Amino acid sequence: MNSASADSPASTVPLPEGVRAARAHGVDALQVRTSAATAELLLDGAQLTSYAPTGETDLLWLSPQSAFGPGTAIRGGIPLIGPWFGPGRDGTMPVKHGWLRTVRWDLVGAGREGEDVLLTLRTPEDAAALTATLDLRIGAELSVDLTVTAAATPLELEAALHTYLAVGDVREIAIHGLEGADCLDNTRGLTPDVLPAEPLRLTASTDRVVDAAGEVTVQDEATGRRIVSAPRGTTRTVVWNPWDTLASGMADIPDEAWPQFVCIEPAVAKDGFVALEPGQSHRLGVTYRIER
Repeated sequence: MNSASADSPASTVPLPEGVRAARAHGVDALQVRTSAATAELLLDGAQLTSYAPTGETDLLWLSPQSAFGPGTAIRGGIPLIGPWFGPGRDGTMPVKHGWLRTVRWDLVGAGREGEDVLLTLRTPEDAAALTATLDLRIGAELSVDLTVTAAATPLELEAALHTYLAVGDVREIAIHGLEGADCLDNTRGLTPDVLPAEPLRLTASTDRVVDAAGEVTVQDEATGRRIVSAPRGTTRTVVWNPWDTLASGMADIPDEAWPQFVCIEPAVAKDGFVALEPGQSHRLGVTYRIER
């Protein structure tokens, strides 16, 4: 990856030690390299595409066939979903999962707190009738917080952190923390269902909006590590993997790559939306840590 030129938008805010403006995948990015972690953040969509605490492989999966550039939905990392989820609560939105993941964000703050890098990004003022801010803390753990503020009109907010967690083999993982929860099964037209009383194991294409907002742990048998997701400000947890049945029809996922990730998404979605009056804000976030 080549360094960005001096007039790159990524360099308009003074950057602390361990952070540099760069070009990655042909677009403007920030690269983090400290004694605690490495990471890569694209300004398009304010999308984190890589994060690895020192001594670990990447927490995130990024498709080698993803497209990049203005207005493009990137496949992998942590896409920011909102201000609606899927086709929206009434099913009429023409753009799936909203526009937060496709608009160019502005870097408005950057600093250090010990070994942690702190970054703040914001949607452009003319983006829509709301403002959104993303706060990242990148260190031995990763914290991601998305704040959405309604502007002049009320907003029925749906949002999610659509995190692609890298795993050794999705067929061998166990997901703890969702036992016995009610859910909507989106592979069957949002049919109401109940998850089993034991840890969830995936055996087919999965797209469930789970009525759970607590800590979730992915036990990854193939790599011998646990990924702990500790959410806040959320009402739902989405679990998604396309399996071979859907991945074969997705141009931005290699046919053989679907076992390499699972999406565990802290969300406010469907009946778990948040009603905001003008000027009101909602903040949802998550902290990830890797355990051995």
